[in-house]
Amino acid sequence: MYKVLFAEDELLVRLGLQNSIPWSKYEMEVAALADNGMEAYRLFEEIHPDILITDLRMEGMDGLELVKRVREIDKECAIVVISCLNDFETLRKLIPYNINAYVLKASISIDEVCNVLEQTKEYLISIGRTAKKVIPDLEKPEDIISKYLLGDAVISLEDDFEIFEHLLMFSLEEENKDKINKLAMDFIYELVNRQIPGEMLVPLKDKEFCVFYRSTEKKMDERIKRINNSIGDFLGVRFKITHSSRRKAENLKDWFDRAYVQQYEINIDENSGKALIQKSIEYMQEHFRESLTLTDISRTIGLSVSYFSYLFKQETGKNYIEYLNEIRLLATMKDLMNTDEKVVVVAQKNGFQNLEYFSRYFKKQTGESPARWRKLNR
Repeated sequence: MYKVLFAEDELLVRLGLQNSIPWSKYEMEVAALADNGMEAYRLFEEIHPDILITDLRMEGMDGLELVKRVREIDKECAIVVISCLNDFETLRKLIPYNINAYVLKASISIDEVCNVLEQTKEYLISIGRTAKKVIPDLEKPEDIISKYLLGDAVISLEDDFEIFEHLLMFSLEEENKDKINKLAMDFIYELVNRQIPGEMLVPLKDKEFCVFYRSTEKKMDERIKRINNSIGDFLGVRFKITHSSRRKAENLKDWFDRAYVQQYEINIDENSGKALIQKSIEYMQEHFRESLTLTDISRTIGLSVSYFSYLFKQETGKNYIEYLNEIRLLATMKDLMNTDEKVVVVAQKNGFQNLEYFSRYFKKQTGESPARWRKLNR
């Protein structure tokens, strides 16, 4: 893929073009975005893109100065200027820098941009600049964290999150969810990133997300108010935003589940809660040999993943995965003592599909490897 650096100070223009253009059709990918000239120049030095798409009027360094400096580094990369300026003097100043296209914002259309990208690709091919092969993207950290928080992944993230002490939960009323699309959510994420630059923003599901941040962040009430006011002004909706502070020694998943319950003001009476958890335990004891995810059990019981996690921990003192693994471990130990089946067969039969994880877990719980434990207990 040809790498594209897109420098544009208007957020809606930047997000609009980023999400509306079929970049892969032209063997291109947006490798970096910048909202000012200084940031764009820094990124150009860092990623060495094949294509620079830039506005002219930007803070810090205008587009003309950016083009001049880029040409000192790369004489051949493609440069496309998108601007609201339409005057001969501006065009004359750009002539020495081998600009591939000049597009006016006032009359810009997707078809015009696509035609420019097609011509840009032809130019790059003509100078012998080929698109680099695409290496499959690794899963983004925020997507891994989202799966963990929603109960779809079993991983350890505690060390990475020790620095965060505060959590904001963002959610929309049901009637407002259809009013915004992916482009609008991208706008919201960028808005939050600007207001709370030191945070970890984690998309959840169905236009929900959460933000972890540190105590060093100042004037958070003002920032949150600005975020919601800007979303309301641009998109006509407002998020419900709930703050939660981390309790001493509270692990990440428990903290998130508690905040989720607080956000949605979920309340089930004590007797009903106990009955639901007892039902879930009975189901686990019957189905532990299957691939029984937190999502599966929550759906069976009829609760959201986060509320089920919270309620389960409140009633049993253990999280769902801990409890399920204990059921599986007892069944595995029984089979190791009473059968001659191979360890790997016994483990998989009792729900442990990841053998490396099983070996580590078994030794942690018993102090011995599965084979050694079997030998000592036969």
